[in-house]
Parts: sequence; structure tokens; C-alpha cells
Amino acid sequence: MTSTTSPAPSLQFSSLLGSSVESIIHELLYSRSIYPPDSFIFHRHLGVRCHASRVPQVGDYIADFLRVAIPSIVSGVGDNLSLVILEEEVVSRSGGNEDRREVGERTGATKTVERFVFQFQMDGAIGGFEEENFEQIEGYDQQLKSAIRRDTELAVEARSQLERSMRECLLRVLALRKRRRRKDEKAENISFKLCLHVKEEKKQQDNAEADGAVGETRGTNTCPELMKAMSQGEWLQPKESSCIFASTSNVSAQQNSKGLLRPIKDVTLPSCGMKIQFGMEVNPFE
Repeated sequence: MTSTTSPAPSLQFSSLLGSSVESIIHELLYSRSIYPPDSFIFHRHLGVRCHASRVPQVGDYIADFLRVAIPSIVSGVGDNLSLVILEEEVVSRSGGNEDRREVGERTGATKTVERFVFQFQMDGAIGGFEEENFEQIEGYDQQLKSAIRRDTELAVEARSQLERSMRECLLRVLALRKRRRRKDEKAENISFKLCLHVKEEKKQQDNAEADGAVGETRGTNTCPELMKAMSQGEWLQPKESSCIFASTSNVSAQQNSKGLLRPIKDVTLPSCGMKIQFGMEVNPFE
């Protein structure tokens, strides 16, 4: 995220948002029993005692994802972060298996069990003046100081509101009931992935550039972190169907759908120009 005059508040804003979402994801992994309880340790975030995975690969995956996803959200490129709980499908019965796979053997395919979704609406960013206003007061020291002081006050207020709101989100996660395992479900078949949803206009822009329309006017919202991760192959663009729920009752007429939303916490922060809808989606086909 860029700022014309004062990048510090924006950086603080992004850092706080990222660390809070990171703590919530770790707590959700504990709550949904993705890994054994003894693979988590206690830590504190915003004064709340919560869990964090002590498995290096898990921590690195989450941190690396948010290092790109949070700037994408703040810059307006992305509008949705999701934690997708997956179950690897296994052979349910031996009859009719042409390759003679045994019952319980993994098929290599996965299905979505649950989704936890952060839906963002960014109306503006703290920590900077609009360029035209700044030019008007550039020659007036007193007005400039007053404007900077007011901008700083807004940044402090925004940070305080964001801290309170993210703390409430974390407390709501702590209050969630643990997920009940389904019949025949095995812990070793459960995993997760993190997804960033990019706005439709950004997708259209990228498709136009891929078709050779590089010389045309580009959108105002860009995220260097995401562009770098995509160009280096660190991020992949999966099929949307792999991130939502699928009906498996009739394979020939398989349907995909977003889940039934159960709101956890809605956050409105006017001083940040941000709205967050945080909720859990469950399989609509079960």
C-alpha cells in the first residue's frame, strides 16, 4: 500500500490487520482439530490467550500467505480471504473399482468440509492526504501542520478501533464449538488451504493484459506483492470449484455452491474506511 506523505500509519494498519488474521487462523486450526492439540502452544495477541501451531511449515505457510494477501486487501485488489478445511476422499467400497483399490485408500481428490471467510470492503486508506488537497496547502506551514496533526489523530483512532474489533473477532473464535468429526472421518485425511479472492475487475484487467493489451490504460489498484508472487510461481490460481462446496450425491450432475453462511462477527470501521464480514460457511448439500 502506498501513501503520498505518511506511510507509517498505513504500515501499522496493515501489520495489525495481518497479525490479527494470523492469530485467528491459528486458533481456527486448533478449534477445527486440523492437527493434534499438543502441536499447538499458547501465546497472547491483543491481550487474548490463544493457540498457535508450533509446526514450522504451518506457521511459515500462513505467514507467507498473509505477507501477500494483506497488501492485496488493503490496496483494493482482493476482497476476500478464506480458510478452507479439506478432507481427502477415500474409496468407500471395493465393489466396482476397476483399478481394484482397497476400501479406505486415498483417491487423491479432496472435498471442502468448512470455510471461514473474511469479506472486506475498503472505502479508503488511512495515513495519507489526497494529492490535490496536499498541493493546495503545501505552501502554508500552519495549515500543513494542522492537517498532519489531524491525520495522525485519525490514524491513532483507527488503530484503536481496529484493535478492539479484531480482539472481539478472536474472542468469538475462542467461543466456537469444536467441530464434530463425521463417521469414518480420519484425522490424517483432514488438511487446509488459504485462498485470496481477487475482484472481478482486476481479473478482467489481468486477462486483457494477458491478451496483449498492455498499452491500454491500467487499473488504479495494483499490488506489487501479489504480482511478484504470481510471476515467480509462488502463488497459483486454482479452479474456483476447488475452493467451494460440491455435491457428491450424483457425480454425473455434480453441483458447486458457496456454503450456508453463519456470521461470526461484522466489523465496521469508518475511521479506517473498512468493513469486515467474518463468518463460517458449512456444506449446503449435507
